[in-house]
Amino acid sequence: MSNNTDISKSWNANFKTFLLSLILFSSFYVNPQNKGEDKFSSKGIYRIIVDGDQIFNISVATKKTETISLTSLSDGEYGNDYKVVSEVKGNLLFVKLKRVSIIDTPDDKRNAHKLIAVTLEIIMPESLNLSVKSDIGSVEAKGKFKELNFNLTQGGCNIDGTARLATIKTIDGNIFIKTSNAVIETDSHHGLVDFPSNMFGFNVWRLTSNGGNITVKKQEK
Repeated sequence: MSNNTDISKSWNANFKTFLLSLILFSSFYVNPQNKGEDKFSSKGIYRIIVDGDQIFNISVATKKTETISLTSLSDGEYGNDYKVVSEVKGNLLFVKLKRVSIIDTPDDKRNAHKLIAVTLEIIMPESLNLSVKSDIGSVEAKGKFKELNFNLTQGGCNIDGTARLATIKTIDGNIFIKTSNAVIETDSHHGLVDFPSNMFGFNVWRLTSNGGNITVKKQEK
């Protein structure tokens, strides 16, 4: 009986050790993350240009600040192999996702989003220009902008703010806008369009989608 008890205790101890090792292994290797943070002075910067290919979600907000802050998170099976990088060239700030690993990983863009999940957050000064293009990404933007230019393939956008000129194009994604003091121009080939007929102003918003719905609401003051 004593031998059976000792064997049982030994098996339980070994099982607990195995289970703990499995949990630790899973936390370190199954779900790797790569977080990045960058800050730039906005002095001399005229426009932020984001190449958002393979970035799942892009969030932008304006504040009364003199710096541009970028926070990114790469998650998934190959999260550590990719990083959001940024570079100032003249009066432009370029932002894009780049593979930083020298180890071969699947490079097929049709499947890349299944292996990595990347998000990007941008905090920028008011009244700057912002351009974003992305194959799979959606954009959320809030604040005061000088000019917006979004070109999205699969994702949609949700904007709560103002801009002197906004050109928003999607293929399949919906467009939801909350703004004021604007003339609205819309064109959705296969989607529904809904916007106030009594909205006027000096700002111009051009909204185009092939299959997505376009909705515009008046911004509450």
